[in-house]
Amino acid sequence: MNRIGFIGVGAMGHWMVKRLLDHQLNVTVFDSNPEALEPFLNQPIGVARSVTEIGENCNIVILMLPDSQIVKDVILGNGGLITSLSKESIIIDMGSSYPVETQKIATILRKETLRFVDAPVSGGVRKAISGELTVMVGAEEADYDEIEPILKYLGTNIRWVGQSGSGHALKSINNYLSASSMYATAEAMVLLKKMDIELNTALEIINESTGQSHSTSYKYPTFILPRTFNSNFSLKLLLKDIKMAKSLANDVHMPMLLGSSLVEIYEAAHLMGGEDQDHTEIIKFLEQLAKQNLFEGEKSDE
Repeated sequence: MNRIGFIGVGAMGHWMVKRLLDHQLNVTVFDSNPEALEPFLNQPIGVARSVTEIGENCNIVILMLPDSQIVKDVILGNGGLITSLSKESIIIDMGSSYPVETQKIATILRKETLRFVDAPVSGGVRKAISGELTVMVGAEEADYDEIEPILKYLGTNIRWVGQSGSGHALKSINNYLSASSMYATAEAMVLLKKMDIELNTALEIINESTGQSHSTSYKYPTFILPRTFNSNFSLKLLLKDIKMAKSLANDVHMPMLLGSSLVEIYEAAHLMGGEDQDHTEIIKFLEQLAKQNLFEGEKSDE
């Protein structure tokens, strides 16, 4: 029986672990934040005290971590997984890491007879809870076949994309498109408001027309027009993905003119709104520039 370790049980990882437990898998969790582990203390699950303990007790380890540097530290750093995992174990990085770094880590692990798979997800907390995530897998095809049954507990659209780094590349490009539509829709919403057009009516019509996107059909009616801004995905992390896509374009010598502007827009929004803002709060950045709050008259006071 596979012994699964899960490192990183934050907003997404917490619910992904719950899905594995619901299917009665043998899971041990670890997080550097003790508060993140508290919900699991009274559940039928192992709670490790270190990364090393995960490696010593598991043969498949799932990582749900913020960026490549933290992934690298967890795998290759002092007390990292490379020192404690048994040969032929598999590490699955389901966060949003930089593809070039992913390929480098995979090469190092291959020399140690360890396997590394990138399998980032799309769908957010809502689909992590329901087990309907989209999972984009970069791996040797045989490794993909081995872990696919586990991934199916977490998502309903599991796709093998290609070799190491392919999944992370596709995820960053997907999020670049998402960020583009989020900001384009922000401009559309503010312009509609200035033209005295009712926003919910406008969205209904847009969603039956060629301007429809995931932003117009889900994010704006769910998080932005109600002004809850609680998608549980930060603007800081989305900015990281936009920069990643832009860096990939630079690596392959492809001009990305919109990408350059988008990086500047989200960087400015990040500076203005601070570290903790949800990515859906990009609308507040434009409201301040345009002096137009969508629901509170002509002057934006946010």
